[in-house]
Amino acid sequence: MELHLPTVRQLTFLSLCCVLATVTQSDSTFVPGRCLCPRTQPAVRGPLKNLTVYYTNPTCDRVTVIVTLRSNDTEVCLDPEAPMGRRLIHCWKRAHKVGRDVKNCLRRRRNARPGRRPGQGSPQRTRGQGRKSLS
Repeated sequence: MELHLPTVRQLTFLSLCCVLATVTQSDSTFVPGRCLCPRTQPAVRGPLKNLTVYYTNPTCDRVTVIVTLRSNDTEVCLDPEAPMGRRLIHCWKRAHKVGRDVKNCLRRRRNARPGRRPGQGSPQRTRGQGRKSLS
């Protein structure tokens, strides 16, 4: 059985068309997935237990900030554009760059009281001293 060149060309062309047809049928269109947080909050109150930041990826075009509350282990989504979200993202980046634990970002910073120098703690009472005698 001898194969002729035009017959071989026709068979390869036909098989190539079949392969392309199956590839285009099996290739589905991209349907964007859903972000982990459909709704966000600007801030949360209370002590935080854990922090997770997800950057933009093919399924979500937003940065996602998720914090876990210490009181009831509830995960809350924060707005990455709000001040608290921006501060946590900045701390997340810094912690990963330096190699620190991210839990340092979760500590609350207390504002210094006016009139006190940094590092100056509250005056301590000695035994027998009342609260009014310090003033």
